[in-house]
Amino acid sequence: MGLRSMIRALLGRSSSSRGHADKTARTTVQPPREPEIAPGYPARDWEEIPAYLPVDPAEHREAVIIATAIAAADKPESSFSVKHVSMANPEYRRVACIATALGAGALPESSFVVKHVYRQKSLEETHAA
Repeated sequence: MGLRSMIRALLGRSSSSRGHADKTARTTVQPPREPEIAPGYPARDWEEIPAYLPVDPAEHREAVIIATAIAAADKPESSFSVKHVSMANPEYRRVACIATALGAGALPESSFVVKHVYRQKSLEETHAA
């Protein structure tokens, strides 16, 4: 197969048309698809678990003092502005650890990144939506 024949085959042109484009328009209309978090799992039945949870404002002071002290190290002239204080979500961490352990199986040298963790909504929430 020559280069021109290969290009014609890739572009869907027959050898009889000799480089002339097909004049008939081919369009297919697909119905809108419902968003899915994975094939077969519609997004409406699942809720995302946040990786971090907000901290009670009463506990901000200690966290900010510790974080700025660590960040400043031996440069006392530096200044910091802490805008948000969050803590790791224990449910997210537990699920991520279990998922990566199952994914690794017998390959301990493998590594994974968990980007999202979802929880199935209760039946009441699913039917109300």
